[in-house]
Amino acid sequence: MNYLGHYVYNHEICGLPAEPYFVLGVALPDLWPRFSRTRRIRWSQVRAAAAGELRAAQLRAGLLNHAATDRRFHTLPAFLEWQEEVGSRAGRGAVHPTVRDFLTHLAIELALDHLLVREDAGRAEDFYDRVAGCDPLLVERSLHVLAGVNAGGLGREIEAFVRRRFLARFAERQVPVAVMGFVLGLAGARSAAPAWLLGELFAAAAGLVQPARIWSEMRARGGSPAPVAPSEAPGGRE
Repeated sequence: MNYLGHYVYNHEICGLPAEPYFVLGVALPDLWPRFSRTRRIRWSQVRAAAAGELRAAQLRAGLLNHAATDRRFHTLPAFLEWQEEVGSRAGRGAVHPTVRDFLTHLAIELALDHLLVREDAGRAEDFYDRVAGCDPLLVERSLHVLAGVNAGGLGREIEAFVRRRFLARFAERQVPVAVMGFVLGLAGARSAAPAWLLGELFAAAAGLVQPARIWSEMRARGGSPAPVAPSEAPGGRE
């Protein structure tokens, strides 16, 4: 669902408190490829971790929320229907089937964020302001324990992410299309699809995706995992 899809669903639709470390924890799996393609979050350790400090507990809750929400979202009837329809626009033989499936998946997620910014440009600024409330060095230290990963340097990426605020420009269609090319580049497959196809797939997704239908089907699948409350974290106070 990418950044704003998660943010709007959790806090506008499900009414969860927009605690900064929870918000950043939800965003981290999408931000992570910008940071490293070799250092990986160990999800088994995240699930087993007992985060004693409140901010670390909120960070862990956000990570788990992202994983649980993605599992539901990617099996929704709407998502599967739109993926098939968008994929049909690629045409036979235009790209490898694996690349086509990856691009259609990505186009739907980016189209959702595009539509959410078009509905309310303030959503992106609010999201970034929440993330900016986190201490990047505390996040690095917490992830070493929570996720079993050396997160040294992640703080600089978080600061750059907030500084760029690229989601604020997502109402312009060329921006999410450029992101599709950027993500292909991160995966080492920039030449796997022509630029015109990225634009065509995104345009198809933007014409199909309906945020209200996603929220309805997500709620029918069981709502959203709640963040950790202060009383649930040993010590209770920051």
